[in-house]
Amino acid sequence: MESRPFPELRSWRALDRRRDGAHEPVALSPAQARSLERLDSHRTLLFARGYIVYSILTALAAVILGIATGADAVVAVLSCAAVLLVAALVATFRLPLPYGGVAVVVINVIGVVTLDLAYSGAASFDLQLFAVGLSVFVLMFGATRGLRLALTLVISGIFVLLQFVGVDGFLEPALSDERLNRISVANNLLTVSAVLVTVLVLQLRFAAARHILEGSARYGEMQATTDPLTGLVNRRPVIERLTELERDERYDYAIAVLDLDNFKDVNDAFGHDCGDAAIASVADVLADSFRDLDVVSRWGGDEFVVVIARILPSELEGLLERVRRRIENTWFGCAGKETSVTVSIGAARARPARTPHDCLAAADDALYQAKEKGRNRVVTIQHYERSSSSRLPDDPLL
Repeated sequence: MESRPFPELRSWRALDRRRDGAHEPVALSPAQARSLERLDSHRTLLFARGYIVYSILTALAAVILGIATGADAVVAVLSCAAVLLVAALVATFRLPLPYGGVAVVVINVIGVVTLDLAYSGAASFDLQLFAVGLSVFVLMFGATRGLRLALTLVISGIFVLLQFVGVDGFLEPALSDERLNRISVANNLLTVSAVLVTVLVLQLRFAAARHILEGSARYGEMQATTDPLTGLVNRRPVIERLTELERDERYDYAIAVLDLDNFKDVNDAFGHDCGDAAIASVADVLADSFRDLDVVSRWGGDEFVVVIARILPSELEGLLERVRRRIENTWFGCAGKETSVTVSIGAARARPARTPHDCLAAADDALYQAKEKGRNRVVTIQHYERSSSSRLPDDPLL
């Protein structure tokens, strides 16, 4: 169980470190979820700018190709495209990404159509529309779903039209088949590279969204099962664990009930803030004294319940005595000075033909005996009968 507070995550690597070895999603507080959303937005913006730079470079390469082949129309159109792409890149630093994104998509489509008309389908410039279509989902980050879908459909329609129109490039006679083949190979490599990088970025975005959703859901679950003061679990996980032990017919566990001594006097003398500090101090000791497979809970008020798994009868009292002494020797700030508290502990070990409820009731009886014997002590009960009273709610969700 992760203790409070939830620090802000400043990188995806920080989330990966927290996930290392975990078998379930990392809980993300609302603030952490927002910080990861900002990181995802920033990463997407960096890629969008990189894609615009790539578009500028390809436009300049097309201008050079146009000059070499004497295609004045290509030079004019792609020169204007390069200038507009630079303006779109600058706009991403001052305006929301979708504004520049729309311009980049439209400019790239015009550039691809121009090159296809100029050099014919043999140069495979129309394949660049695949990369342009995928880039819509990154360049249009934050835009409405309808706008992204509309642009994708328009690009798809243009690609289909270019396949069936049968355009013969007006420069085709001036270019040999070998040169067209070289242009086609270079264009195919650029297209595949752009598509792969775009798919990678989209995959990162999908993974980020999944992490955020799962982490937010995990945080909501933790909020429902965690005591906000101590960071320990509340009653629900304890009840679920006891129900699981009863179902599996396990008898290698013990239950300990701890209660602060004279807690009302602490509250009356120093105030509830000091009482909260005492409870938090005891909770920290308990969280540090038991194993991950044990369930340490704040049962309510100044009372704690611990379900101790796989413990031998000879080990139980010694373990709880060490915990008691450690709490007694732990100091915390209270009313401007250092102080400490003591606890009384009652415990019982599971027995065949007895339910977890019986074991919990026996531990509660042992706690009462510890109080009666002068407090600040451990009392364990080895043999007990079935209990007629219930400490467990009928509904395990309560």
